[in-house]
Amino acid sequence: MRVMNIVSKAPEWVVVAYMPQVRSRYEAMSQSKAAEARAEILQRAIALVFRDVILASHFGADMTFPDGVVVNISPRLILYVSNQPEERDVVCLKRHGSAYDCTPCMARSTSSGVRLSRGNSPKKRNVLTTVKLQLKGARMRGIRGNSVVINAIETANSIHCVVPALAGWAGLGPGPLLLYQIFGFDRLHVRCTFRSSFEYLLLLLACDCARRHLD
Repeated sequence: MRVMNIVSKAPEWVVVAYMPQVRSRYEAMSQSKAAEARAEILQRAIALVFRDVILASHFGADMTFPDGVVVNISPRLILYVSNQPEERDVVCLKRHGSAYDCTPCMARSTSSGVRLSRGNSPKKRNVLTTVKLQLKGARMRGIRGNSVVINAIETANSIHCVVPALAGWAGLGPGPLLLYQIFGFDRLHVRCTFRSSFEYLLLLLACDCARRHLD
């Protein structure tokens, strides 16, 4: 895995991590091993790239403006635009086919597309509970014989027992606990959730307006 170094005078690609390879895709448990390796390497890369920013989000950092004024800032992550598979990978949740395919809430996958009655909305995914379970499973992985328990945790909560690096960012893991609320859906993700073409056109208009505003 490489990242672009744009700080130096001559921008260059820098290797930040190596991903272990599963020898054969037909090997028993090869798919789960590959998914686990990808999840761990992604989180290590995120932690490496954003290490200083995450620390600054808690303790602050001095920023010097062009006029020489120095201001102490605490960076916050307020929006992450991605497709659904990417967002699930970033917060170490299972992809499609799990019990809870929605990132911010605990709606069951079997209820997708079902109109819910008033007052019967699914509860939000609890950041502290989910991350604590991921921490517990990650610690247990190093102890032989815990695979059954780890699988049970992952299946029951639709998670991977790998700790998401972004959980350490102030405002995401600590209060106000916005880890699962920061994602902006792309058009491919939201298109299938709207039955009416009119609703979909309104959504595209809103996305375009938001994009122009951000640009």
